[in-house]
Order: sequence, then C-alpha cells, then structure tokens
Amino acid sequence: MKRPRVSAMLILPLALACLMTAGTGSAVARFVSGATVGGNNFTAGTWAYYLHHNPTPPLANTTAQVNLTMNATVPTAAALYRYSTDCAAQPGRRITRAAPSPTQATVCRYVNWRTTGLAIALRLSGAITVDIWSATDTANANRTGGIVAYLRDYNGATYTEIANGIYSQTYVVGRTFYHLPITVTVTTPYTLAAGHQLELKLVASNTYQSNMLVAYDTTTYPSFLRVR
Repeated sequence: MKRPRVSAMLILPLALACLMTAGTGSAVARFVSGATVGGNNFTAGTWAYYLHHNPTPPLANTTAQVNLTMNATVPTAAALYRYSTDCAAQPGRRITRAAPSPTQATVCRYVNWRTTGLAIALRLSGAITVDIWSATDTANANRTGGIVAYLRDYNGATYTEIANGIYSQTYVVGRTFYHLPITVTVTTPYTLAAGHQLELKLVASNTYQSNMLVAYDTTTYPSFLRVR
C-alpha cells in the first residue's frame, strides 16, 4: 500500500492564467509549468477548479456550508478554520461517515462544490482528479478512512451522475492532513451543456473506520478539481 505524503506547507510555484477557452466551458486555472512539491504532481497544461469555502477567503470558523463554489481563483487565506462547527471541533470540514450515496442530504455527511453556469459546453473524458487534503477525525494512529467523490451535472433543478471514484487509505497519524488525490474515471465521454453546472460531492464511506476531515481554500491546502 502506498504511504501517503504529508507536508506542513504546500507552495505552488506556478504561473496561473484564468482563461475562457473552447472545451473548458468555464473559467479555470491553467498550470503552465510542471513541479513536484509536497507530494503534489502538477502537469503542464492541467486545467483545474479550486475548491472554496463560504465566505472566501475564509475569515473565521463557520457552520457547515453546502453548495460551495469552485472556480479559477487561487486561495489566499493562511489559516485553516473550522468549516463545520456544528459537526466537529476540528479545523477543516468534517464528513461523518455513512453509506455512500450521491443523494446524501445530511449536512454533516457530505460537502459539495459547484461551478457557476457554464458559458459553453464542457466535455469530460478519462481520468478526472480530485486533488484533496484529507485526514481521519480521530486521535488514534493507523485508522482507515475512505472518501467517495461524485461528479454530477446540475441543470438548475435536477442532478445527473457522471461518474464516481473512491480513495481509501490507512492514515498513519490521526487528525493530520495528507495529500491523497481521488481519481474519478469518466469511461464514456460526457458533455455538460452550456448553462449547466459541474458539481463535485464528497462522502465518507462507512466501510472504513473513521469519520473524515478535508482541508481546502488556504495557501497550505489549495485543494482543486483537475478536469484536464
């Protein structure tokens, strides 16, 4: 089993351009130079949506928020606040484990992000990567945890599931964030129509031992969804 890497500080030595281009359908950040820092592997030409909190940049602890934003804006906050004080007392967003379902509606059992309405159609195909920082919400060492990532097409009223993927791991140290990307494979190419929104939804699987924490929207933990 691959041992996850942990980093106290993740620095992005990247030139970013927020562009509207054919085939992306929304403003996304383009990584134009390759680097390997803190366990992250960036590839030239990668297009990504950064995952944000509400408000963004985060200014203080908040209760759990839903329908968060993902866009091209690079995180600027230094501190990781408690994003779900009604669910847990730890920094980051708590996801209480449950039977995985894309329709999970209990606020402490999922977190989701959506793009704004797409200006043009967005085609997804192959490996889509959720570059997320995650931790087990336990003081115990060597506990298992698993996060399921769902990609869905939202038309303003209803959702269509595009694909899903899971990453599970034994976390060596509890309540310590590791960079553990989740791969979602879109086997049959899927096109979101203009005006629709792409959603990313995370659920912690009850197949594993631990409730989960995820970190995002800070300079240390700049989690994002890579679509190219």
